[in-house]
Amino acid sequence: MNADAEKVSGISIEVEDLVGIRGQLSSLSLTSLHRRASHRSGAREVRLRGRGMEYEESRAYVHGDDVRTMDWRVMARTGEAHTKVFAEEKERRFLIAADLSASMYFGTRFSFKSWAAAQVAAHVGWLASFAGDRIGGLIVTPESHHEVRPGKTRSGLLGVFHHLAQASNISLPVDTSRNRLNFLLREINRVVKPGSIIALITDFMGIDEQSLELLSAIVRHNDISAYWIHDDTEINTWPGGHYQVLADRQKVGFDLTGSKADNWLTQWQGNHRGQIESLTSQLNIPLFPVTCNREITAQIINNLTLK
Repeated sequence: MNADAEKVSGISIEVEDLVGIRGQLSSLSLTSLHRRASHRSGAREVRLRGRGMEYEESRAYVHGDDVRTMDWRVMARTGEAHTKVFAEEKERRFLIAADLSASMYFGTRFSFKSWAAAQVAAHVGWLASFAGDRIGGLIVTPESHHEVRPGKTRSGLLGVFHHLAQASNISLPVDTSRNRLNFLLREINRVVKPGSIIALITDFMGIDEQSLELLSAIVRHNDISAYWIHDDTEINTWPGGHYQVLADRQKVGFDLTGSKADNWLTQWQGNHRGQIESLTSQLNIPLFPVTCNREITAQIINNLTLK
């Protein structure tokens, strides 16, 4: 971001601010957040996937061993029957997938969507940390993308915070044509291991049929929740009047007073929200709408505590 916007509240993402969120969440858990979302949206309750076990070693086969755990590769190499031994996996992998496409560097009041996304990432990240999960991340911006491998203790979470803070230093105006949602979903499919928990944080700009295909592959073997970051102007009726917006790095003016533009905007709002709700409902993905126009902690706690 340019120098004039450095350390501006609601725009600049600071690591120390994300770290400071920890103290506000000590009595809360992701489990109750997921349960609340499932109840509200009609989605199935989130359950653990995968075998919950991690490969430890192979040993000689003993009569009575489960044939499903046979190690065929070792058998082919040695000519003797072997079976895999698994240890209980005490930690789960938690992936924070943050879509900071060009459309996220926008906000009419209180904050940019990008800032709100970082706040959401910190909230769910700390809750996952309290649960003992190994936290990693994928952060996609218009200019770059970064992968943080799941780390023990809090190293992975702090790595995510670092890249989120870097993301607020991109040069504005950004190329508004560079939507990266599907790129992020492809990256999730590439790096995620079965049985992971995924927090997808995005404004869903650029959602299409390919998004459905990519998400279908992700939910097949993982638990995913979606955090829809939006500005209130993307879901509410705009007051009539003349507006100026930045499109393709040029200012464009339009009038919404009884105009076709007003009708087009209302139709676009309905279509976009319908796409998001249809996709998440079809795939049984808990959906959490989060506005960038209000304080984030209150919205997260509201989702946790309302019955």
